Amino acid sequence: MKLSGLSNDDLARQCAEDTARFHRHQLHDTVYCLELLRRALADGDHEAFARVYQIYEPQVLRWVYQHPRFADTSESAEYFANQALTSFYFALRGEKLARFETLPQVLTYLKLCVHSAIAQYVRKEQAVFLTELDADTVWDDSKAIGDDLQAAELWKHICELLPHDDDRLLARCVFVQALKPAQIARGYPDRWTTAREVSVALQRIRRHLRKDPLLRRYAGITTADPS
Repeated sequence: MKLSGLSNDDLARQCAEDTARFHRHQLHDTVYCLELLRRALADGDHEAFARVYQIYEPQVLRWVYQHPRFADTSESAEYFANQALTSFYFALRGEKLARFETLPQVLTYLKLCVHSAIAQYVRKEQAVFLTELDADTVWDDSKAIGDDLQAAELWKHICELLPHDDDRLLARCVFVQALKPAQIARGYPDRWTTAREVSVALQRIRRHLRKDPLLRRYAGITTADPS
C-alpha cells in the first residue's frame, strides 16, 4: 500500500515501531516517520502533529534531562519539551520542511530547539538580554561553544552557514577556543596579518550569523530586525 493510502494512525503506529527499533539498534525504516512529519508540518495536519508529539516527546524529554543547564532552571522537563516541540512546529511548517531530506536532519533540528528553549529560559532567569552577537556575549554567560558538548549540532549548523574555510577557522577560534583577535593574528599570520583584519572579518561573520533564525533563538535574540 502506498503511504498516501495509510491513515495517520497507521503511520503513527509504524513510526513508533521503527523508532523503538532505532533505540534498540535494530534495522528500521524512516519512510513512515517522514510521511507523518510531512503531513504534520508541510500539510498542516493537526491530527498528524498530535501523533508526532506523542511519538517524539519521550526523546525530547531525554534531551531536556541531558542538557547541562536544565538543573539551573525551575521548570519541569515537560515544560521545555512543549516549548521545543512548539518551536519546532512553527519553524518547519509549510514549505520550510523541504530543506530537510532525511529523518536524522529533522531530529537534529528538534534537538536544537531543546537547546534553544533552555538557553532562552536561563538567560531570562539571569536577566541577561542579548541584543546582538557581540564579542563578550555570543553564547551562554560568555562561555565558548566547546564548553558544552551538547552543542555539537549547533556548531555543525554554524559550519553549514559558513562555507569558506577561513570563516570556519575564525569562527572556531572565537566561538570554540575563545581566542582574541590579536591571538588569532599571531597564530595564523598567513591568513590575517593584524588583529584589525581579524576584527573586520569577525564583524562580517557575526552579521551573517545574526540573520539566521535558529542562532537568534539560541542566543535569546528576539528583536524584530536581524540585519
